[in-house]
Amino acid sequence: MSQGLIQGSMREAPLPDIIQLVSQGGKSGCFHIIEDPKRAKIFLKDGRISHAVTNDAEGLEAVYEVALWLDGHYHFEEGDQNAPVTITKSNATVLMEMHRRMDEWRVINQKISSLDLYPNSTLLPGETPHGVNPREAKLLSLVTGFFSVAELAEVLQKPVLTIAKDLYGLVMAGHVVMKGLRSGRRPELPAELIPPAAATVPVALGVHQTVTLEPPSAPKPGLVTDPTKMAKLNAFDQRIVQAAKSVLPAVHHEMVNQFYAKATQQILQGEGPESVKNLALSISRGAVEAGCDAEMVKTLNAHLKALFSK
Repeated sequence: MSQGLIQGSMREAPLPDIIQLVSQGGKSGCFHIIEDPKRAKIFLKDGRISHAVTNDAEGLEAVYEVALWLDGHYHFEEGDQNAPVTITKSNATVLMEMHRRMDEWRVINQKISSLDLYPNSTLLPGETPHGVNPREAKLLSLVTGFFSVAELAEVLQKPVLTIAKDLYGLVMAGHVVMKGLRSGRRPELPAELIPPAAATVPVALGVHQTVTLEPPSAPKPGLVTDPTKMAKLNAFDQRIVQAAKSVLPAVHHEMVNQFYAKATQQILQGEGPESVKNLALSISRGAVEAGCDAEMVKTLNAHLKALFSK
């Protein structure tokens, strides 16, 4: 390693180890870290970590964000830097936490390769997953393919690693799949997570784009007016009705008919595939509210889910 320039990659030589090496020499300078398109700087003052900044964070949070950049590259420029002091914890404490987060992320990264991926629920509307704790259930309600992992952390106001860990568990349980493109509709946010006026969140760490989060009134989806497509949607609705009536007692068939009539009206209004999903959701919820036992609801959901998987 030369006196003037120290460089390497996070996978070959983990940054915490290199920071520790440089700090032992009492050096002042700045580590420049790049994982395109993200950028970060970590400053040393007389061997102590004194400040850090990324596109989206400053201080300790910036250091801990960099711990997740497993494919990042860095170089160190020696010399006094004009930077504020925002970090007062000891190097040992900071670097130990960096290592812990890197180790956790290496495991999570096997299933969630990027914070820019979009988690999507595999559950049928209204289906209740087993073995999910309240925090995971709250997260699962927002997993529609609309928010990325990084966005979910912003929406829920939680550390991104915490969200990624919960998603990892949901992926391993088969409740969530990760997709590379945004899809699905914006989920309705709980009242405590949305301000009275529109708010914005970053699309991804290091990318200054925004997504408008409006109050719960959902935007009107794109209209489907093609007669052939409308006929196909109505045919699918009829299959949902048949599947539901094959499971539910005759006393509940009128309830199914009412939901079907509403779904048909939605198709005529151009609401498209969303009306089909809503029909399945309404029937499932209606069965629960009508007092059907858990085993019957489970069988109903299995029949409905089978239709959507074909």
